[in-house]
Amino acid sequence: MSRPGFVDVLIAVAPWLAVGSAGDAPPAYDAASWKGLITGSDCPIATTLNPKGWGRQGGELLCERTGGSGRHFRFPPGMFDIDEQVVVPAGTTIEGNENPNDPSDKTVSPDPSTQTFFVATSGVSNPRANYCGTNGNLAQGDAQRLRIGFLLLSNTVVKNINFQGKDTTRPWDNGSLCGGAAFETPGCVSPGFSNGVGNGWVGKTGCFDVAGRANNLITGDGKGVENVVIDSVRLNDMLSGGQATQIAVWVAQTQDGSATKNVRVTNLVSMLTRGDGINFHGNVQDSVVEDSRVENTGDDIFAVWGGYATSPAGIVFRNNVGKNAGVTRNYGYGVCIAVYGAMDVTFTGNKCYDPPMNHACQHGAYCNSCMAYVHDLWFGAVYPQGDLITFHDNEYLSMEGVPITDRPSIRTDKGSNAHIASS
Repeated sequence: MSRPGFVDVLIAVAPWLAVGSAGDAPPAYDAASWKGLITGSDCPIATTLNPKGWGRQGGELLCERTGGSGRHFRFPPGMFDIDEQVVVPAGTTIEGNENPNDPSDKTVSPDPSTQTFFVATSGVSNPRANYCGTNGNLAQGDAQRLRIGFLLLSNTVVKNINFQGKDTTRPWDNGSLCGGAAFETPGCVSPGFSNGVGNGWVGKTGCFDVAGRANNLITGDGKGVENVVIDSVRLNDMLSGGQATQIAVWVAQTQDGSATKNVRVTNLVSMLTRGDGINFHGNVQDSVVEDSRVENTGDDIFAVWGGYATSPAGIVFRNNVGKNAGVTRNYGYGVCIAVYGAMDVTFTGNKCYDPPMNHACQHGAYCNSCMAYVHDLWFGAVYPQGDLITFHDNEYLSMEGVPITDRPSIRTDKGSNAHIASS
């Protein structure tokens, strides 16, 4: 059985959006038509939107006050340009017109005439692009122009929308992963020390690049947030040519070590990414990913990268589907589930679909070699005393749905300090 080719995957899962005749196509809006309302503090009951071009009637962007300073925006069907990382202020809800995901088959693309789409106006195409602030290669604010998507502050909700990125490569500078998701939370632009064990870094605060060089590059205020909901969203299922975001969801390591708490991702579908699917990085606590489907990544699908943070705990991934890890980087790295340091993480009821065993994996058994890899001794990973990484009732399957028996379900590194319980 041959491994599916990258072109075949793109044809299968990322067709050009079929909008039918001009009358069926949802109206298109530039970023200026909506962005200022979201990032500001006003809440007009109804704002008539002016679509691009002539002869089209625009929809209305509705807003209502919730709980004092909270705001709930309801977007009409349409294609909304997004040209930077847009800050979603605390207490703000962004809701699109209709749930894009069919509960009976999440691989089915929705009827575009009923959908709210946010579409990046540009993307990263140069693998040599400066991206993570390594050795001072970015200034403050540069990352926000590269990471097109939403930066979610406390008590925010994003629901019933589609998002389409336009990156066609993963920059080499983003090799250890520092962000680039459709949905992010505030923190450091750089990934933090990654080139070795993290024991000597426990308790350190600040932002650091992959080699441990300090910088002050942040998104938002660089601090942890809480109560973030990402519900019924669909990513990178609109354009062909391998266009996508780097990641679907990225919870960033914070500058002061503060925790990001109660992030809930439910019914997310991502059909293509250049890097990971979902990655909880740093001091993430009491957070859940459930009932989601992530396919065709360039790296790990579901990842917890606690690194040298003090107490990433209470994290649960349950009832999710991951399929075809690593394809967008020619299966050079990535498994369905990965942990890089944590205190307490549980994976339960997940299904992972993998291609045939990759005996040509370049850097060891880190690609398509198991359902889950619990990493140690690199990427700054630390497993504090009393840690527990739990797996139960998960399934490891071939692309055709047959149980995989030619490789282990769970791997870890020799001499690892991680404590693993599985059933």
